[in-house]
Amino acid sequence: MLDAMSNAGRTVEPEPRGATNGSVNAGGRRRFGDACLAGEQARAATPHFLSRGTDGIVTCQILLLPGFELNELSALTEVFDCANRALCETQFSWHLASLDGAPVCSAGGLPVAVSRAAQASEHRHLFVLSAYGAPDPAKPGLSALLCRRYAVGTRIAGIGAACALMAEAGLLNKRPCAAHWSLADAMGERAPNLDIADRLFVIEERIATCAGRDATLDFALRLIADAAGERLARLIADRLNHARPREAGERQLSELDFSGQRGASAIAHTVAAMRRRMTEGEDLDGIAAQSGVSQRQLQRLFRRHLGMTPTQYFLKARLQRARHLLQYSTLSVTEIAIATGFASISHFTRRYTELYGRTPTAERGRTPRRARNASTIAKSAFALERSAA
Repeated sequence: MLDAMSNAGRTVEPEPRGATNGSVNAGGRRRFGDACLAGEQARAATPHFLSRGTDGIVTCQILLLPGFELNELSALTEVFDCANRALCETQFSWHLASLDGAPVCSAGGLPVAVSRAAQASEHRHLFVLSAYGAPDPAKPGLSALLCRRYAVGTRIAGIGAACALMAEAGLLNKRPCAAHWSLADAMGERAPNLDIADRLFVIEERIATCAGRDATLDFALRLIADAAGERLARLIADRLNHARPREAGERQLSELDFSGQRGASAIAHTVAAMRRRMTEGEDLDGIAAQSGVSQRQLQRLFRRHLGMTPTQYFLKARLQRARHLLQYSTLSVTEIAIATGFASISHFTRRYTELYGRTPTAERGRTPRRARNASTIAKSAFALERSAA
């Protein structure tokens, strides 16, 4: 039941595409998201992912894979449900599916019943939710399913870890995409042609990707805003106590905050340069040159604000990236050492063990690895299937 005292109990009519409401209403409230970001004209030009059928209803299938996160599922379904209740009619319809039609266990171990197998439906929209970490090897049939659904016109959205599955299926090649920050490095190493960046979500007409977790709510609200209007999206955000829906291009990770402190700009530029030059090892001369201050001054700033030298900070950042690659990729330990700027495997192993208390090989053994050739097999199967058709 809707709370009678809440503004979420009001009904609204969906806005026609391209309609504008002005940036601020009489009460001084901001529009959906930050008014200082993309303007209404830019939003109007954004492709609309949700498409209505001949009956005027947006129909969606939500594919659950083992280990999916419940908060991502609830973000999608709650936003769709709130939209229907605010409109006093069903304009957004969805059902849950699994690969085999059997219940699926979430990350917390809670089994969730589904209504059908994914292969038994050809819905216009497919949302894929998967496990974080290093899940069991992906079945070739999953990549083949995604490719087949895309080929027949289905619009596919990957949430969180599912973005990696879409990349394996070849659906993200040369496309801008989003992924959870813990997966981005591994995805970039395995598929260098991905246009992956620190963003919350990317929406195109046929493909959408979202960093997942809390960003799923921002993503779902943006889909509603594009499909039925900013006013409805703001009303749903209020109903869900989501005071400031974030925009697509906002960062996932919080920035180091040294506001008002001397040397803040130099530290920020140096950290950004370190992130860009992970593979180059300890080239602090080149990194310091980009910060606009001398190495000696940079040493003082890092010790004062971060409690460590630039060399120590850069080493820790490279080892953190190596850990993500060990946990979320199928690159060998040697390949990971090279990708994080270590000249020798022995140096990499020694430094990694000093920080984490176990060797890189032991870290890799803590989680199951994905099958390296899963996507290749799936693509071959899909190619044979198309040629046979």
